[in-house]
Amino acid sequence: MRLGVIGIAPVLFVTGFFLALRYADNGPDLLAVWVVGAAATGVLYPLAVRAPRRLLVQLSLAMASIPAICLPLTLAIEPQTLLSMTSSFAILPVAVPLFIGWSRNLRTGWLVAYAGAVTSLVMLTGFGHLDLTQRADVAVDMAIGCLIGWCGGALLERPRLRAIESELELRRLNRVLSGHAMTDPLTDLLNRRRLETDLGLLAVSLRQVEAPCAVLILDVDRFKQVNDELGHAAGDAALQAIAAELKRVVRGRDTVYRYGGEEFVVILPGAEVEAASSVAERIRLAVEGLRIRTRPGDTEATLTISGGVAVSEPPHASWDAALRVADFALYEAKTAGRNRICSATTERMEAAIASTTNGGAAIATRPWRHNPDRTLQLEDGPQPV
Repeated sequence: MRLGVIGIAPVLFVTGFFLALRYADNGPDLLAVWVVGAAATGVLYPLAVRAPRRLLVQLSLAMASIPAICLPLTLAIEPQTLLSMTSSFAILPVAVPLFIGWSRNLRTGWLVAYAGAVTSLVMLTGFGHLDLTQRADVAVDMAIGCLIGWCGGALLERPRLRAIESELELRRLNRVLSGHAMTDPLTDLLNRRRLETDLGLLAVSLRQVEAPCAVLILDVDRFKQVNDELGHAAGDAALQAIAAELKRVVRGRDTVYRYGGEEFVVILPGAEVEAASSVAERIRLAVEGLRIRTRPGDTEATLTISGGVAVSEPPHASWDAALRVADFALYEAKTAGRNRICSATTERMEAAIASTTNGGAAIATRPWRHNPDRTLQLEDGPQPV
């Protein structure tokens, strides 16, 4: 479209210049018609640069109409111009679709309408100077010109369509590659890289509404035993089955990620610790109900899952702290006997953030013990992080 504006305006100006030289008696009038046409086409350029895609067809029709209007005005001023310049002058508006690269339907409709209108005007009026033979010559020139324009447009459309198809295929492949980069190939869950991206965006939206966000870390119990005794293929099948249950249980805004190995993370925006613990318990029961064997021939030994829950409060300054707290809760669930969910409130996230940078290693090694009210405590006193 932009190239069409740049290319057509000089053509219109040059046309008016040569017509003025050849027909000196009406030269000023002819030059004025085509200079105005060139100027009108030039005005369309800034519009074409800023216009959205949905308006390009309307702008291109306006551009094609400019030389189509200049042509009958030129014939009215000097009827001999069309006969002397034959079809090359008659098909000047026909070249507009070639500059712009219209689609077949639009190009066909324009050429048929243009040829029909100008031919009818010439045949009926003759502009007061053309006899019947001359009118027939103009009609033939017009038909030939439109046919040439249609064929030329069809030839130019093929490489344009191939370029569009190539661009669409490239975009599709980029979307596929982007999806693969953010998706775990085994479980078809979002991966850890996508988790890091989503948490950054989630913090912004949650701060705006002053909402909490629960973080749930799940770990499959005794998963190494499955790989050792049943083989890695059985382990992969178990992870796929667990991932399917996670996607079935977790709904709405909540999102499941494969964190690595046999670990999964669930992000629950807007959830408090009670609601998150309820979701975690449903997940635990769903996995337990799968009855996945952990030893050959032993139907009693089935795969279970443990989980840790933490809640990040606004302004969500450190997701690392929330994940670390959830990981501590998971460790408590493991040491308390597995196949259970432990939770930890995060009302004092500042302490967890400070420990991440100033004493995280020391705090991580301090013993944690389970509390009946489902919170975590340090051995030397309560520490709701």
